[in-house]
Amino acid sequence: MLRAGLLLGLSSLAFAGHAQEADSTVASETRPYLSVLYSYTFENSDRVGVEEGQGAQLGVGKALSEHWGFELNGFYSEFPHDNTPGANAQREYGGKLDGLYFFSRNPKFSPYFGAGVGGVTTELRGTSLDTTDPFADVGLGFIKYFTLAGADLGFRADLRYRHIWFDDNALGGTNVGDLGEAVLKVGLVVPLGSRAVAAAAPTPPAACMDSDGDGICDTADLCPGTPSGTVVDAKGCPKATAEGANRKFDDVHFEFDKSELAEGEKSKLDKAATTIDGMSKTYPNLKVDVSGHTDWIGTDGYNQGLSERRANTVKSYLSRKGVDAGRINTFAYGESKPIATNETAEGRAQNRRAEIQTHE
Repeated sequence: MLRAGLLLGLSSLAFAGHAQEADSTVASETRPYLSVLYSYTFENSDRVGVEEGQGAQLGVGKALSEHWGFELNGFYSEFPHDNTPGANAQREYGGKLDGLYFFSRNPKFSPYFGAGVGGVTTELRGTSLDTTDPFADVGLGFIKYFTLAGADLGFRADLRYRHIWFDDNALGGTNVGDLGEAVLKVGLVVPLGSRAVAAAAPTPPAACMDSDGDGICDTADLCPGTPSGTVVDAKGCPKATAEGANRKFDDVHFEFDKSELAEGEKSKLDKAATTIDGMSKTYPNLKVDVSGHTDWIGTDGYNQGLSERRANTVKSYLSRKGVDAGRINTFAYGESKPIATNETAEGRAQNRRAEIQTHE
């Protein structure tokens, strides 16, 4: 009956995790946190003479990536005797290291799979008998974040199957050997640190008339009507030097773990392709360097490949828009060259980019 209930609970949590995974419209919750949980250990006949256990677990956790995290936990539980003649109550305490895989970091509902290893000391109350044994556990859980009186908190539930390599002889009983039991924990999560605040959008500069589109206002342009894509100096006149071939275009940004172009980024490349086509007439040996970059979430090897795919996506798009593919060189830098902090969602969004530069 116990095992059936455990499997039902785990299956329900897994289904809930799958159902919530698709909601990616809310910023991920990846701050370090404290976890304070009440624990309930279901009654098990292998624990001779005692009933179900109740106690607490205190831990700290940290996200390693968008999906992975770890925790260090300490716990304590009491197991009252069940009125069996000669039975003594038990208590246990110990610590463990948990690895967590989050199906989603959505603060509205963050389901996860957890597995842990640790050690537990079990004492027989009223005697000097005790035993310290290794254990492992596995199960599912979720965290649902909310705000109370201006403070960020999370409700957490966690259901595990725990296996203890238990030396019952040390407590004066028969040699049970292994002990398997279900442990349910519920309580609060307290995120540490402040939520990232989105940077205010910069105030756009006052618009000016620029009839030839060379970036110089008509009122200051001494060479009006320059062809599209011509590199000009501060006076709006053509600058036909090697230095004039050096130009950096607006960065092209990508969604998390994507190498496809968002619709809003294509307009940047349309403008860049037109400009590069014009520059190539002034600079016949013009070269175009496209470099791909990522944020720090993921392994070095995966991010290296992702940055290469992003660079190739930009190259292909420019080529389709008329830029000679023979002029374009691609480079992949993975997560090695951030331009903003990777500690915030806004910074990571800036780092997920491709850069375009021209030179002779």
